[in-house]
Amino acid sequence: MSMTDLDTEIGTRFLGALAARDYVALGACFAADGIMRAIVPSGVREDEGRDAITARFRLWTADADEYELVETEATPFADLLRLRWMVRLVDPELGSSAYEQTAYAEITGGEIVHMRLACSGYRPL
Repeated sequence: MSMTDLDTEIGTRFLGALAARDYVALGACFAADGIMRAIVPSGVREDEGRDAITARFRLWTADADEYELVETEATPFADLLRLRWMVRLVDPELGSSAYEQTAYAEITGGEIVHMRLACSGYRPL
């Protein structure tokens, strides 16, 4: 099965919501029973359900000052949607830094049902 324009659109909406830190719109990109597994420098994070996934992204992004997505990509890859974004921010504890995340999303019915994510971790600028 290949990606459709609708599938790519959900990735574009997700990236736009993430850029705006619009957690309602971000959550709406995921199925109610969606699953996210993330590999981050501190370990593996697993979240089940739209609310838990949204809470994870809020935890990662809400407290940052001068938060900006400086690079984004939503590209079909076989039967998945590859999403990539780089964030520059000022963290209250870490100062100026950046991180990059890449995710592979399974899309069904115009919603992300499963996301596998890898994170570079905060890198000082």
